[in-house]
Amino acid sequence: MNDVKYCLEILEKAIVFEEEGMAFFQDRAQNAPSTLERNLFNSLAKDEAGHKAHLEKMRDDILREDSLEVLPDVDDDHVMNVRAIFDDALAGAHDPYDFKLEELEILQGAMNVERKGYHMYAKAAEEMESPRAKEVFAHLANEEQNHYTLLKNTYDFMADPQGFDGFDGNAMLDGG
Repeated sequence: MNDVKYCLEILEKAIVFEEEGMAFFQDRAQNAPSTLERNLFNSLAKDEAGHKAHLEKMRDDILREDSLEVLPDVDDDHVMNVRAIFDDALAGAHDPYDFKLEELEILQGAMNVERKGYHMYAKAAEEMESPRAKEVFAHLANEEQNHYTLLKNTYDFMADPQGFDGFDGNAMLDGG
């Protein structure tokens, strides 16, 4: 299969995935019992909307030019600062210690969403022949990793606020 066709297939799947993620996070934000979670999920929904728009632009550019050369250069200046988002969400929380078990399950579900996205993009990066396409999909996998890191730290904090040792910027996705 040629890279243009495969890239377009992956982008179509990715657009649907980002739409589903955005809807998931918007729903969680609206129904979140705590300010911390509302802030966190609103931030993630906004990020997913940005990803969707970026993916649609890439798809449209590739369709117009029938080439992967139109893929954007990876710009690390726009990588989310997960530590700052976590700190902002925590600072805006009315009572950061008031959580329920169901909320931890919701965070686990959100982490699973990010894990799926990570694996989808990492696999696409692995299978692409075009160096530019590889770089773009690896970058998108990294963004999903960042979301996972943010959610994992929030989960760890909520599960044990007194025992929380601080933000772990190295929370890695496992192979599962």
